[in-house]
Amino acid sequence: MNPLSPPPNIQNESLTKRVGSQETYELKVFNENEAYRQLEIILLILYLEKNGTKPIYLQHQKKQNTYTIVDKNIHESLRRIDPHYLEDKTCTSPEVDLFRKVLKENITLHHLTVSQSDFWIRSHNDAIALAPNQFILKAEILNEFCHQISCSIASDTSYQKASQLRQEKSINQNKKIKRLVRKLFNTFRKLLVIKMDFFIHPDHTVPLELLKIYLRAFIKKLHAPNDKVPPIVGFVWKLEYSDLKRYHYHFLFFMDANEFTENHNFADKLGELWQSITLKKGVYQNFKHDKPVGKNLAIGVITHDDQEKIDALHLMIDHITKTEQFIIEKGQTNQRTFGYSTRKYATR
Repeated sequence: MNPLSPPPNIQNESLTKRVGSQETYELKVFNENEAYRQLEIILLILYLEKNGTKPIYLQHQKKQNTYTIVDKNIHESLRRIDPHYLEDKTCTSPEVDLFRKVLKENITLHHLTVSQSDFWIRSHNDAIALAPNQFILKAEILNEFCHQISCSIASDTSYQKASQLRQEKSINQNKKIKRLVRKLFNTFRKLLVIKMDFFIHPDHTVPLELLKIYLRAFIKKLHAPNDKVPPIVGFVWKLEYSDLKRYHYHFLFFMDANEFTENHNFADKLGELWQSITLKKGVYQNFKHDKPVGKNLAIGVITHDDQEKIDALHLMIDHITKTEQFIIEKGQTNQRTFGYSTRKYATR
């Protein structure tokens, strides 16, 4: 679990953007600092979900009232998490909701609401007062706290419902993409596959609502190919949020490889289109140029009977449709995070 450091120069005021020649949109900028606090909690929950209820600290075999660290990942994560972050402002996540619920049930209210409390910076071997003449080591408190989180991951109804919904969305998206791929192979027999990511340069802050407007404009251009827009016969997109790229779109593009080969700069044209639509704020990543990654990606020309490459393409689709987005802006929880082309072709 790597430390998550909020990016510099984050803006938190309202933003006015003009898209097109007439419409003006008043949009609230996503609070990146809050997103990073949520991501730290999410990483902890996912780690506990994967690794079970093993203790963070164990009693020292020789020293009395002393605990040793046996899970440094959780120990460090708990030192980074903001324990006073008790209310969502611009983003939300089921993992954060679960964490707060268990936190309030297991940690003394004083340590959560009083900023002067030194509980969170104390050593895990320090004695914490529960009442006059009643003390307990901080290590024991945190062991029980994380044990209760692990139990709640398995039993909390709201969290289980959210996890099940994510899984259902992931399976549904996976089926739709693979069905699209089968249809395209049945039609063209040979496809040129391009994988790209589109996002916004870190120097700029763009709200999700505006990013969606950029996406719609980008897809509209794909339906009108010309010298600057490659003739795409199919595409898939998926919205995600990460600490490195913030909100970004994964894209798979499919072209008719009977007419076009990978020797042309189609990916660069698509990237330039994204930069144009985003008024030069956009950035793109072409995975064909990333050689260490490219060896394991099903990109380039694939024929309908090359099962090895098709299997690799399916693995890439599995990765794109992995469990649904963990963090989303408040007010945007029902928005689309996935889409694909629906153009119909006659089978050759």
